[in-house]
Amino acid sequence: MKKNHIIMQVCFVVLITCLGEGAAKAANNTQLVTVTQGHVRATIPGTTISSAYMTIHNNSEKTVTLHRVSSKISPRVEIHQHSMKAGMMTMQQLDSLTIDGQSQLLLQPGGLHLMIFDVIKPLQVDDTVELTLHFLEQDEVIVQLPVQSIKHNHHH
Repeated sequence: MKKNHIIMQVCFVVLITCLGEGAAKAANNTQLVTVTQGHVRATIPGTTISSAYMTIHNNSEKTVTLHRVSSKISPRVEIHQHSMKAGMMTMQQLDSLTIDGQSQLLLQPGGLHLMIFDVIKPLQVDDTVELTLHFLEQDEVIVQLPVQSIKHNHHH
């Protein structure tokens, strides 16, 4: 009986060590890029489009490129930019966003932002939306963003 007890203890130590290494690796990956002040706009009744805003922080020394965003709530999330052309506000889709090392990029109304199309169910205030940010240089970053009213003031 004592032999089984020792084997179980060894297995437990090996398991904890492996889990610890996995957690450390995950922590290192997620610290390279972090997201703050993120939110998704509630959908307007009768529409299936929303938008997401956030500040993406690149904490590494190297430039990172956000090349795709995905979500279970939508088959299509696009990177967009508002810009003024001939006195008119226009919106264009971008293939990617580049974030220099040790810098941050602000996604906000009237500028860079994410457009979420064909939302599978209405997004209501206080819901939470999960978005997966896909980078070329590192593992994806999964963020949980609160849904806020379109009337909410986000200027800090």
